[in-house]
This record gives sequence, C-alpha cells and structure tokens, in this order.
Amino acid sequence: MKEGQVSQVQIMTPPKSFALFCLNRVFSHVAFVRSVMMARKFNISLVVAALSLITRILPVAVAVPDSVLRARHVQTPEELRDSYDYIVVGAGTAGLTIADRLTELPEYSVLVIEHGRFWNPSDPNGDRQTAHLYNLTSVPQIGLNNRTIPLGMGFGVGGSSAVNGMAVMRGTVKDYGIWDQLGNNGSNWSWKELLPYFKKAIHFVPPNPVLAADFNITYDVQAWGQYNDTRLYASFPGGLNPAIKTIYDGLIQTPGIPFPADGHAGNHGVFYYPLSVDPKTRQRSYSRTGHWDGLNRPNYDILTSARATKIVLSGKENAATGVECILTDTEKRVTVKANKEVVISTGAIHTPLLLQLSGVGPRMLLKKAKIPVKVSLPGVGANFQDHPIGPPIRFNFTKPPPPPTSNSTHLPPSEGQGQGLVADLPLPIAAPSAFPAIASSLARQDPASFAAPGTDSSVLRGYKAQSNLLAEQMLSSAPGSLSFLHWVIGYGTAPGANPINFHPISRGTVSVDPDNIDAPDPVVDYRALTNPVDTDLMIAYLEFYRRFFGPEGPLAGYHAVETAPGAKVTSREDLGGYIRTNYIPQAWHPVGTAAKMRRELGGVVDDELRVYGTRGLRVADASVIPILPGGTTQLTVYVIGEKAADLIKETWKGQGGRGALGGKRGDKNR
Repeated sequence: MKEGQVSQVQIMTPPKSFALFCLNRVFSHVAFVRSVMMARKFNISLVVAALSLITRILPVAVAVPDSVLRARHVQTPEELRDSYDYIVVGAGTAGLTIADRLTELPEYSVLVIEHGRFWNPSDPNGDRQTAHLYNLTSVPQIGLNNRTIPLGMGFGVGGSSAVNGMAVMRGTVKDYGIWDQLGNNGSNWSWKELLPYFKKAIHFVPPNPVLAADFNITYDVQAWGQYNDTRLYASFPGGLNPAIKTIYDGLIQTPGIPFPADGHAGNHGVFYYPLSVDPKTRQRSYSRTGHWDGLNRPNYDILTSARATKIVLSGKENAATGVECILTDTEKRVTVKANKEVVISTGAIHTPLLLQLSGVGPRMLLKKAKIPVKVSLPGVGANFQDHPIGPPIRFNFTKPPPPPTSNSTHLPPSEGQGQGLVADLPLPIAAPSAFPAIASSLARQDPASFAAPGTDSSVLRGYKAQSNLLAEQMLSSAPGSLSFLHWVIGYGTAPGANPINFHPISRGTVSVDPDNIDAPDPVVDYRALTNPVDTDLMIAYLEFYRRFFGPEGPLAGYHAVETAPGAKVTSREDLGGYIRTNYIPQAWHPVGTAAKMRRELGGVVDDELRVYGTRGLRVADASVIPILPGGTTQLTVYVIGEKAADLIKETWKGQGGRGALGGKRGDKNR
C-alpha cells in the first residue's frame, strides 16, 4: 500500500438484517450502479451522498473498491477530475483542516494541492531537518551585522505541523481581542468567539497524575475540548527535567508573577503547556494524522509534488476559477478548475508570493516584475513578523542547589520530551522600571521612520494602529492582557535563558523576485531590529534575568555568576552589540503577510478571510494573523482552519455542488 493511502477494505460489524445485507451488496457493486445511473442521467451525486451517510450511521461489513470510497492521493494529471467545488492550496496545518471539514459534506468535492510529498515524521530513519524543510534563506539583515537567516518551514503533507516543536499554546484574551479591533465592523474573531474553535481543534488529555503531582502541573479541563471525533491531541508525555523545580520555586518568590490554574484559559503567567503528541502511540499528532489518515471519502483528493504558480482570476470581479501549478517531477504545467472557491493555505512565506504571482499585491512591485495587476493590495507581503529569540544569558551557581527529587522518571519515553514549563510575563512585571519609557517611545513613533522604503500609506496606517495597541498593552498587567517576555524553562538544565519577544515591533517583507518571477521561493527580509524598541525590549529582558539570578533575587543563596554576556556588559551600546550578534529573528512562527485587517490599514483579507477585490478567493493560514499571538502559532492556525471551513460552509449552504462522482457544475453565486 502506497504512502498516504488507506486500506481498501473497511472491517466493521456484520449486518443484522436482510436489508443491511442488501446495502452491503449495493456498496460492493457501486461502480456498476454508478455506470448504470449515469447512463440514465440520474443524479449520482445524491446517491453517493446518501450511501456515504448510511455508512456513517449503520455499522456494516463492506468491501469497497479503493478508487470509490477513499480519499485519493492523486499523482498524475490524468487522475484529476474535470473540476472541483473547492481547491485548497497547501496541505499544511490549516489546509488539511479545511479540506477535512469541507468533505464532511459529501455533495462537495475538494482538491488539495501540495508542493511536497507524503512522509512519516516519526520514522527514525527520516531526516525532517533537511529533506522536509524548505531550503530558503533571508536577505542579509542590516540590523544583525548583515547575517542571513535560514527559514524553517515544513515541506510536505502536514506542513509545519510535521516538523515543529509540538508545543501547544494559546494567546491571552487580549491577543485575539486585538484581531477584532483591527478588523471590520462586526468582526467576530475575539477570544469568546474563537474559544469554541480552540476546543474543537484539539483533544486535551490531562497529564499522568504522578507527573502532575511531581511537577505541580495544574490545568482546567473546561478550557479545553475533549471531543471524541477530534483526532488531534494535546497531551503531557512526560520527560521533564527535575532541575526546573529550582526555577519554579524562584518564580513563586518573585512578586507580581501570576500562576494561573491553566495558562490556556486566557490569562498568562507561569504554567505548563502540553505537546501535540498522541497519548496512545506517543508519537507526533499533526494535521495529517488528524485530518487525512484513515478518511474514506470519495470527494477528497490530494495532489502532491505540485507547486501552485497562479490563481486564475476571471472577469471584472476577479473570480477565482482555478489554479495553475507545475508538477515538479515532470515540470508539466496543469490548470485545475474550481467551481466555487479557492483557498490559499501555503503559509506566511509562500501565500504572499502566490498572491503576487496572481496579480494581487503592491502595484509598483507587480509592475516591476511585469505581472499584470489584477488587484492593487499594498499589504500583500508586508507586516511580516516572527517571534525573535534573543541572545543567551547564562549563569553558573557557585553554590549549587541540591538536586530536586523526582517521582516520575519511570514514565515511558516519547517524542518531544524536555518541554513544558513557561513564564509568560506582561511588560510591567518583566521590566518594572523600563516599561513606561518603552511604551512612551513606541506611542510617539512615526512608523514611516522604520518601515521598508516605499511602504504604502495604508500599510503605514496599519503599523501605527498596531503600535498604539501594543503601547497601550505595555502599560498593563491586568488579567488577560498581553504577555511580552516568553521564557521557556523546560529546555536543559543550565541556569539562564534565551529571552523570546512575543510582540516585536519591527516589520519585514516577503515579495516576489522581480528579476526572477519563476523562482519557487520569495525574497524574505525580516528587517530585524530596524525598530529600536525591539532592542529596548531585549535589554529589559536581559535585565530581568540579572535580577532573578542576582544577589537580590530569589535564588541569591546559590551565588550565581554571570558567564554570558558577562556582568561587565552593561551599557546600551555594549548590550546592543551583543544582541545584534546573537539575535535570531525567528522561532519558526512567521505571520502577518496577508493580514486580516481593514483594507485602509493595509489589510489583505476581510473578517471572512476573503481577499479584497476578488470573489471566491480566501486565505486561511498564519499569514492572516495581524499581530503575533503570545504563544506558538500551531494551535491558532488550526483554529483559523476550523473557522475558515465554517465560513465557507455558511456561504454555500444549500447551494449544492458537483460532488464526488458527477453532477453539474454549480454556478450560482460564484
């Protein structure tokens, strides 16, 4: 059986009546039924829809031809249907979520187009760090001494969910409230409105009671979902290092730091986070295992080794009627027709490239690249953000603490050990002396002074709106407000940290190469540390650790000596140089390049994720996130996929489709 396929025979309980036996026979000869009905011009899509529904309701023993009832892995143009109701470009975190949810309705046909291939990230002989990552590097970063930065993004079915660190996190209430504030009137992307999708997206499995008691892991089951039909998991596989208990105890003694029962219920502080690990197999749980493997749906196809090069936009309304792609194994070009919609879900790096290649983007850039302008949208490729990893600060305990005891070392091993504890802190706690000046500096800024040359005025207005919101949050430590300092405590044992900035201010760009529009990857510029506030924040974070580990801090009894950058590195100039040398402008969480914001703020999609100036074209991936959330982006992107699927279903509710095997092309409201 080929990788990506499912079994041809589904073993179920025996039939309990003659009627069920007859249904058995119908299914075993479905190919014959199909040919007869099509010859008589019956509506085969309705028949298939009914039969598909019966198989979900009645447990019967069925042996069904592989080509009829399973989701298909398509590898040649000849296997493609004439058209599909929906085409999803990108089989990643959100893309597979959308395709799974849309194909729950058997009357609609869905094709997913994926640049990479099927592969198994749990294969010990696989190499997920090279073969299944895009080979892409940024332009030299002026703010980082002209260093270039390699980008890490998943290349294959499952996307980045197949290669990430598996940390499952949510932002705070305010993280998603900001999405609402930057959206259009009536925006419905607040915490309250997204919470049902957070619960639907992943199945929470509490930690082993022994592990929970050993490390004081608390959680709120009511904040999570535990639906039986959700096949993605958030669990606590164990493997925590007892040395983190020393840091945990120190944080308890630090004034003002909150310890929520569950940091995923809207308020941050010090808390444990789960991993996307299947508790039964103890292997990675990701979009392929949750939204492809084992699905038996004749209306669901996936085409691999196919790089999308253009969305076909037709007529005065720029209706998305198809996708052009190159089959990378043969270099053959193929155009696939879409009856209803095209959804771009290729991530924050390749989504703006595909839009620009399709004629949607900054007018001057498209003209320079000799790409006909369909829609002038200056925000496509702007607003690029990622969570930057700051320079290391390290200490040596000259009077080491006694080794903490552990009662959970006997738990079996699994993927993703050594993570779990974080301190996510608002700026008044992370920088009690510096936060007013940092907030004031940001509020007074003119974004044009730090943006990329030629940035459109609408994009600059969006940057200013974001700066105002962030400056306001820099002054708040109220429950649900933004966290700024992200300290991952679960890695390793050495006292110290690499501070992560949850809310950087610098904004980069992602754009087509005007001199080589056939290049498979865009030109990526982080513009790291171009805004001086990012340096101010990193200096404040380093000072937080000096207080925490220093002679006035809760761990003073262990007589810590700073080994990096060293206690003598204190001036802004020296600290700034240390930061520039060691700063990594990404934690593999790229967002923002097709932002869900008002168009006058440089937005690219509206609150239903529809691309401005087009019809039947949506974007649903991390690129629509206007401002980075406080946490890893994996779970938030699953939520975007879940909500996108519901938005699409609601748009076409009751309007029918071509379905799995036949029927007329649906033109209504296209």
